[in-house]
Amino acid sequence: MDPFQVRLRFVSTLHRVNASLPTIQKALSYIVEHGPSMHSELWECIIDQFRSGSINRRINLLFLIDSIFTDETLSSSIRSLFRPYLERDLYTLIDLAVPENRWDAVLNLAAVEKIVSTWKTRFILNRSPLDDISTMLEVRKAALYSLSPTQRSQTIPPPNDMQRRIEEDRERHKRLRERSWILPPTAFSHTTLFGTRPEQLDPTYLTRKQSASPREKKEDTDGERIWTTQDLDFSAMWEETSDFNDDDEEDLREGEKTFWANQIVPPLPEMQALQPAPTVAPTPVQAQPPSILPPRAPASMRFAQRSS
Repeated sequence: MDPFQVRLRFVSTLHRVNASLPTIQKALSYIVEHGPSMHSELWECIIDQFRSGSINRRINLLFLIDSIFTDETLSSSIRSLFRPYLERDLYTLIDLAVPENRWDAVLNLAAVEKIVSTWKTRFILNRSPLDDISTMLEVRKAALYSLSPTQRSQTIPPPNDMQRRIEEDRERHKRLRERSWILPPTAFSHTTLFGTRPEQLDPTYLTRKQSASPREKKEDTDGERIWTTQDLDFSAMWEETSDFNDDDEEDLREGEKTFWANQIVPPLPEMQALQPAPTVAPTPVQAQPPSILPPRAPASMRFAQRSS
């Protein structure tokens, strides 16, 4: 097929991409078919549609890019072809997905943060640029919420677009919840007992240059680190857990109240036996009412005797 025809068909496929999984799968199949020979052209098509599209189309295309690196059906060779382009255009994509001084960008903020968190957990890119992206999103979020009501009203989408966005967000959130339930590929294998290296989760991990922080260089003297599924869970919890605050202190106080050392100890049985029995005052005997004797003759005979 002619490269020009490949671009035209791929652009038409990108126009039909939405939050539903079948449209994303169709675009992925096209990437798998023509990616090895025209990966540069296909990525340029995605970037061009990303620049010219609306806020809703940009988040759909970002989910497509996320599927290229997280979909288990794609081979590692396809991911290695597109990873340099993602590293080069990462800041541009995030800046377009959550633009500055536009109130409708708040709609994409939560989904973008979730995608960046997934890339950190699955070692899609190096840690340092993803940390910079997280910081940029926090600054962008504060700037968006500080917009005046006049500035917010200028970028409010029309009612039809808002209704369509609600339906697509419902589909995206369902997929994100399903992704959170998926364990790493080695969770049920014997390697969980001995540890899992990053290259076992991602075969292209060794081909990428990993820049270690000064603290890691100081502590990790031998350069060998074993990653288990528990390490991945701990890393995710460490990133999501907040700092120690007043709520934690209140929980500690409530826990101290229910601690067994602060409870009243009940007396032992032998101590209860040594204690004198409490004196019980005698209850006064109440007089019984006089018993009524039954009649000795039927009522008909008594009435006859009285009348005589």
